[in-house]
Amino acid sequence: MSDETENAAIEVNHGLLKELEDMGFSMARAAWALHHSGNSSLEAAVNWIIDHENDSQFEKMPLVEFNIEIESPNPSDDTAETSHARGKELLEQARKLREEQETIREREREKERIRAGKEMMETKRIAEETERKRNIALTKAEKDEEKKAREKIMLKVNADKLERKRRLGLPTETESASTSNPVSPLDPKVHIL
Repeated sequence: MSDETENAAIEVNHGLLKELEDMGFSMARAAWALHHSGNSSLEAAVNWIIDHENDSQFEKMPLVEFNIEIESPNPSDDTAETSHARGKELLEQARKLREEQETIREREREKERIRAGKEMMETKRIAEETERKRNIALTKAEKDEEKKAREKIMLKVNADKLERKRRLGLPTETESASTSNPVSPLDPKVHIL
């Protein structure tokens, strides 16, 4: 707040100032509220007070001139009790508005929490699927490697058998197969028309 604002006198409506005081607001805060809300209405002043309830700079009483006279619509109806009741009503409306806004914010937070949860579950599902596919590929590669190793061992075993038979002078399977089934040219089974 500048020194000019602190030293300059502000103009407020005495009737509205009195009503705000009757509602329980300090004279300093009520004067500032009327000044900043343009002395337009009690509701505007209460809204300003609610919006600036934590601003300590408005606790100091300003210089006040009471030269704006704005008549209430029904001066006979505006007693301290009705002003107090209207103030309570305005405060209640402001409280309800804050509650509605908090409810909306809570719904938005809940929607965001649900969205984040779904996103996390989808990420986890994709990671698990990737891990499963990787494990399947590893298992298949291991089985293929084992199969090739067995085939290689079998080839080596068979080659060793043939080599032993050859050293011992025994007939090998290829030699015995050709000698054990001699086909005679007159064999009726062989001649098929």
